[in-house]
Amino acid sequence: PVILVACGGRATTPNGPAESPAPATIAVPADHPTIQAAVDAAKPGDLVVISPGEYSEEVNVTTDRIVIRGLDRNRVILDGGNGLSDGIFVTSDGVAVENLTVRGYLNNGLIWNGAEQPDGSLDPNAPPIDGWRGSYITAHNNGLYGVYAFQAQNGQFDPVYASGHADSGIYIGQCKPCNGLVTDSLAEANTIGYEGTN
Repeated sequence: PVILVACGGRATTPNGPAESPAPATIAVPADHPTIQAAVDAAKPGDLVVISPGEYSEEVNVTTDRIVIRGLDRNRVILDGGNGLSDGIFVTSDGVAVENLTVRGYLNNGLIWNGAEQPDGSLDPNAPPIDGWRGSYITAHNNGLYGVYAFQAQNGQFDPVYASGHADSGIYIGQCKPCNGLVTDSLAEANTIGYEGTN
């Protein structure tokens, strides 16, 4: 028989260190009833997949390197009901949001923000988010911005449709050097279509 004795450190097998777990796919609502619950369960490298439906929630993302992906851009809808603040609020590195619609939020549809925290506090000395992406996103009729990357570097929006915002449909700012890219996107019927500031 083989007897393994360990005193702290990484788990071992007879052949060496244990393998890291493979990235998981977490389904909404099959595995978790809400997007927030699925995001909270995700580990770096995991994929959160959202089935078609209307989701009335605010999602705060604090785990690095996860992907949040709707299965149908036009039928996976986050709806703020003109009462919730932000659709998806990301404060972590390397997070991608794909293939969904955000509408009816008081502030922003999607936001990557390295300074402002979901509780409203502001830390201008916080390091910028490193790596972000919003792809195949529809954002309409949110109170301020459609898609918003603030104090976030090395990212991109592609393709995005943004309309009906009191400020800009697409925003990148406070990120010098930003290394941000916007491609194949359309912003219309906003106060400003695209805004880039530092």
